[in-house]
Amino acid sequence: MVKIKGRLYICPSPLGNLEDITLRVIRALKEADLIAAEDTRQTRKLLAHYDIHTPVTSYHQHSSPGHTEKLVAAMLAGKNLALISDAGTPAISDPGQFLVKACIEQGIEVDPLPGPCAAIAALSASGFPLAAFTFRGFLPRKGIDKAVAALATIEHPVVLYESPRRIVPLLSSLNQHMPERDLLLARELTKFHQQLLRGKPAQLLARVQAEELERGEYTVVLGPGQGSPPRGDADLLALANKYLGQNMSARDAADRISSETGMPRREVYKFLHKKKDS
Repeated sequence: MVKIKGRLYICPSPLGNLEDITLRVIRALKEADLIAAEDTRQTRKLLAHYDIHTPVTSYHQHSSPGHTEKLVAAMLAGKNLALISDAGTPAISDPGQFLVKACIEQGIEVDPLPGPCAAIAALSASGFPLAAFTFRGFLPRKGIDKAVAALATIEHPVVLYESPRRIVPLLSSLNQHMPERDLLLARELTKFHQQLLRGKPAQLLARVQAEELERGEYTVVLGPGQGSPPRGDADLLALANKYLGQNMSARDAADRISSETGMPRREVYKFLHKKKDS
C-alpha cells in the first residue's frame, strides 16, 4: 500500500494590518495538522484573531537541521504543514527556504499561497519602470559600502530590506555612491504609522534624522540608474528592433528600453510608435 504524503502550504501573513490575509491562507491554517512559525508569539496573535486552534511549533533561523528533518518526517507520514513567517511571504529573506528545499528533495508537494510581500507592495507604489527589478533583501552587516557600490552598477530598480538601526548608515552610503538616484523609503508598511518617503539619498537622510524616523521596518526601493543613453536615433533604433523582433508589444519594449537606458518611457514610446508608422 502506497503511503500518502502530506504537503507544505506556504502561508503569507499580514505585514502589520491583520485584515491583509487571504481566505485561502486562513483555511490552510485551520485545516493544517501543524503550523511552523518563525515567531510563535506573532503567529498566536494572528491565530487568536481568526479563531484558529491548530498546534504551532517554532521554525526560525536558529532551528537545527534535526528540527527540519522532524517536520519533513511528519509530512512524509501524511501530515499537512503550514509554514508562516512573522510578516510577509515565507522563504523571502526568511529561513523557510531550508524547509521548502528539504520538501522538494523528499518529493513532498509544496503549495505556495499568494499574499502579502513587502517588496512587491513597495515596488507597486514606487512609480518606477518595473520591466525588470532586482531583489537583494538585507545587505550584509559588514562591508555595507562595498555592497552599495555594487548596486550602483544595476540600472533597473533594486529592492532592499533594512532595519531601523541601520537605515542611516544605508542612506549615508547611498548618498556617497549614487547621490542622484531617486529612492522610495516605505516605512511601517500597512501599519498605522505607514509612511512612503521619496527623494534623493541626502534629502531622505536629513529627513530621517530630523524627524527621528529610526524605528519601524523599512523597505527601500532604488529607482533606475541613469545608464548610458543611446548616442542617437541609430542606437535607439537598434534597441527597438531587438525587442520588437522578440514579439514584444510597444509598451513592453518601451518599459525595457527605458529601464536599460534611463530615457523617459514616454519618449521611448513615442519613438516606437513613430517607427511603426514609418
